[in-house]
Amino acid sequence: MKQFQAAYRDRDSLYNTLSEWEAWRVGNACGQALIHIFSDGAGESDVMIVRDLVEQVMPDAVYLGASASGNIYEGNITTEKLVVTCTVFEHTDSFVRTRLISIENRDATTLRTVLRKMKDDFVGVKAIEVIMTIDTIPIREVCDIFQEEIPEDIPIWGGGAFGDNIFTAYIFEKGQALNTHGIVMALIGGEDFHVMNSYVIGWRRLGAALKVTRAEGKVLYELDGTPAYQIYHHYLRIPNDDHIFYNALEFPFAVDHKDRILLRHALACREDGSIDMSTDIPEGSIVHLTYGDPETIMQNVSLCADQVRDFAPDVISIFDCFGRKTFWGGTEGSRETRPLNNLAPTYGFCTAGELIRWRGSVDHHNLSLVVAAMREGGPIERDVPTVQMEIKQNESSMSMVSRLVNFINTATAEVIEANGQLSVMAITDQLTKLFNRGEIQRRITNRMQENCTASTGDNATSIIMIDLDDFKKINDTYGHNEGDQVLIGVSAQIKAALNELGNEAVAGRWGGEEFMIMLPGMSQKDAAAFAESLRARIEKLRFALCGSETASFGVAQAMPGEEADPMIMRADVALYTAKKLGKNRVCCSGKMEG
Repeated sequence: MKQFQAAYRDRDSLYNTLSEWEAWRVGNACGQALIHIFSDGAGESDVMIVRDLVEQVMPDAVYLGASASGNIYEGNITTEKLVVTCTVFEHTDSFVRTRLISIENRDATTLRTVLRKMKDDFVGVKAIEVIMTIDTIPIREVCDIFQEEIPEDIPIWGGGAFGDNIFTAYIFEKGQALNTHGIVMALIGGEDFHVMNSYVIGWRRLGAALKVTRAEGKVLYELDGTPAYQIYHHYLRIPNDDHIFYNALEFPFAVDHKDRILLRHALACREDGSIDMSTDIPEGSIVHLTYGDPETIMQNVSLCADQVRDFAPDVISIFDCFGRKTFWGGTEGSRETRPLNNLAPTYGFCTAGELIRWRGSVDHHNLSLVVAAMREGGPIERDVPTVQMEIKQNESSMSMVSRLVNFINTATAEVIEANGQLSVMAITDQLTKLFNRGEIQRRITNRMQENCTASTGDNATSIIMIDLDDFKKINDTYGHNEGDQVLIGVSAQIKAALNELGNEAVAGRWGGEEFMIMLPGMSQKDAAAFAESLRARIEKLRFALCGSETASFGVAQAMPGEEADPMIMRADVALYTAKKLGKNRVCCSGKMEG
């Protein structure tokens, strides 16, 4: 794949540029060309000039476009109003075709019907890029339909066309007028076409979890039974005025969704204390306030860049939320995109929401950086320089820091008051004297949020899930008192083993006869060895009535950038394998070796 880019200045210069691109494509006997036309405030007449020129000079090219809140040009978020990007597929069997689907009156049934009719069109497709007018379509329903109707092995990524009080968001494709209520897709495939997609967040959690106790559509009414705005007022002293969007943008809500985190930010606040959100947050959801930390954001960008470097792409597609651009301060947001452009040519724009199929689920994101790395053929060895991350003090940091100080002071006072009323019993399992499930899970989650997911060293983290074998038989045969003695004896061995380690390892009672151990700074290989020694200690225990007891172990190590829940799930799968293989043994997650 080969990429060309140009900013529209005038008809003649673009005509000459397009002619050069087409000559290169034909001269090198390449396949199709896919052209993206993104407009950040350009007039409709200029957009039409560009479209006419593309059809005149490159009649075989496929093109699509959208309104943007900032174009990505030569790796930077630029002020250029109209940017044209041409991606040439060098393999003649690679292909791309576009499809624009209108969604009238927010009725997504049309989308489902069309996708079902397109069933044969998905044959051979390796990736689908999507651009939508998010504000005029039912985005959550759209995500569900994509998930159900598009084959699960096809990566999906994209973003929302941007609109505001001046410009209406729109999309278009070749041969179609500007569309303000629909979806345009680029279906890309080929025998040797490959894609890897990912996304970056970087916002960090603040304070305790909050439950959405009342919400309707995009309106968030109550959190923990109080008006939603009170959270911003109480902790951050954000006033309810015309600037709440910009003041609250640095502090979006993180929503726990399956095994991932989705960010949602406030658009405006109503007189009753309810908040108009960027996307609906269903009642019953668990959310946290978060804050934008430049260093954490860039660390996450660095992790993403490392993954992209290993993939060795020809071209990189980027959909960067306009909220991130606003957070950094306009073109300063280029510090997120330049590291990726250092690896391969990039194209894209700043969006009004992002979309990605990640770990089998299609989700709508806010304040995210969605990346799709593409190539034809196998990975090629390249001499790629080390990417230098730019950490700077953004212009709004002082107001953010002052609000964070107020948050910390208020939250600390509340914690001190709460600690005066609570005892150690709140976090301790009373029978075994280990941490209870809530506390051990909180500690694992906190460590993951601190990015302690390195492969080796102090920032490595492994966990061990333990389940006593046939424990129900002990209770049924000898009574629950004997079962309690077994739990107490096993817990004592766990505590003794951890004390001998002499590090910050912790353990908790995960369930009835289940235990969880977190081992900071320990690889999976070392954690498995520790588990084996603990297994042998438990096997040697003797009890008054039942005699002996054994246990099965599941071990998993956190992978770079991983959240707590997926790691715990992998440990649980390893434990299940140990049970299936005959019990009284240690099994490790198959996704981490060494």
